[in-house]
Amino acid sequence: MRKINELNNTISSTDLVVRIEKVIISTATNGSSYIILNLSDKTGRIEARKWTVTEEDKQLLQPNAFVLFKNAAVNEFRGVLQLKVSDYSVLSENDLNSYGLDVKDFFIEAPINIEKNYGELMSILESLTNQTYKELTIGLIKKYEKEFLTYPAAMSIHHNVKGGLFWHSFTLVKNALALKPSYAYASIDWELLICGAILHDIGKVIEIIDPTGTDYSLQGKIIGHISIGNTELNKIAEELNLYKDEQGNINESLTLLQHMIIASHGKKEYGSPTEPVIIEAIMLSMFDDLDAKVFKINDELNKVELKTWTPRIISVDGKMFYKHKK
Repeated sequence: MRKINELNNTISSTDLVVRIEKVIISTATNGSSYIILNLSDKTGRIEARKWTVTEEDKQLLQPNAFVLFKNAAVNEFRGVLQLKVSDYSVLSENDLNSYGLDVKDFFIEAPINIEKNYGELMSILESLTNQTYKELTIGLIKKYEKEFLTYPAAMSIHHNVKGGLFWHSFTLVKNALALKPSYAYASIDWELLICGAILHDIGKVIEIIDPTGTDYSLQGKIIGHISIGNTELNKIAEELNLYKDEQGNINESLTLLQHMIIASHGKKEYGSPTEPVIIEAIMLSMFDDLDAKVFKINDELNKVELKTWTPRIISVDGKMFYKHKK
């Protein structure tokens, strides 16, 4: 049984077992319905189309279903492999075992040792001197520890893999620490930047419905992760008695950390309620944008052959990118 990363344009058809990530019902020019399926296994992703659709297909072909496709036709469209599928069987978890497979074989995972790196992250946090930053950040990630370590960072735009949220957040922390010596001359609160990097996407543990990342929750759809994260930070500050300082004023460190979350997209047109007005926030928004774009461009390059171009990437200004290195 082939894996997705073993498919290429020399293979005319194949059998393969995959997990459905997303289902789109669309209408052809002749008025008939067809289904677009986003499929995955632990080696990669591929898009498939089923041109003849029945009501039974609509019931059976659902997100997170495990499916055996038989004699799926392998095609290339604009340099990207696609499948044309017809004959299929939906498999149970027990059925997977008969093919020597397990549920974990159908989820792409972050390419890091999350347990080891999480321990490193906690050591960094324990070393902080600003008690507000330290206690709020530890309190919030401990509250949502399981989700923080297993959820994707997004559904499609970047780090849409198991553990992607932690991977993305920890990458920003490492980027900040790597740049610290080069910007030793600048008035930068590195502890604020580190905590902002960890918490800027914490709202995604509520925005995304579950670790498979197949859909957004109601809160995610109508509120969004930035507002959710800001609310969660406020709540933990109240719970830990850190909302106000000894003089009864709102804790300035809390306000700065809130700004890191709500300004993390950099511009209002990109979804931030306010734009960065402190140096740490502009740095965080740039780190965030860089990491998301590197992931997305690399992901698309992995889908095309050497010396060819990616399709236009909507999240990177609609640009195409040339694959010059394998």
